[in-house]
Amino acid sequence: MNRLEFRYTYKEFFEGSIRAIRSLWVLPVLGLLYFAFLLFLYFTRHFPDAQEGGPIGVALNLALWLIGVVWLSFPLLQTWRVWRGNPFVREVFSCWADEEGFRTRTSISDTTIKWPAFIKFGETRKFFLIYMSKNTCCLIPKRAFADESQVMEFRELLDRKINQRR
Repeated sequence: MNRLEFRYTYKEFFEGSIRAIRSLWVLPVLGLLYFAFLLFLYFTRHFPDAQEGGPIGVALNLALWLIGVVWLSFPLLQTWRVWRGNPFVREVFSCWADEEGFRTRTSISDTTIKWPAFIKFGETRKFFLIYMSKNTCCLIPKRAFADESQVMEFRELLDRKINQRR
């Protein structure tokens, strides 16, 4: 495989993180269920009205809805913290793969991972995700490839080195 060079955009980093870590997409689903439950309670009159509960009722209602907003936005907040807190995530990445393993290079690191370290790989419309554990993966944007033939070559290499090994 030819050497790939790319720099993640925040949108790619966010989408890839959501795809890579299951808990990051489960939380918004649970958040939506939480909002549905709050709406059910609201429409069945289980919430105290603002006039009946006074300032405590208003604060309770507001707190319950804010918990839902934070819960829904947790994946965005989590990836934003990593994005803002780690400048190396925004650097240029170089990577390439061969029969020996997968290599990445940035301005501060040079890493070689041999194929037996990978447990699986996944593919979306925009990414290859190469997993070393359930929650740790290398995220390769497909836009980094020169053409579709390189994408196919990489897919075949991953299949041969990871899937057929099992």
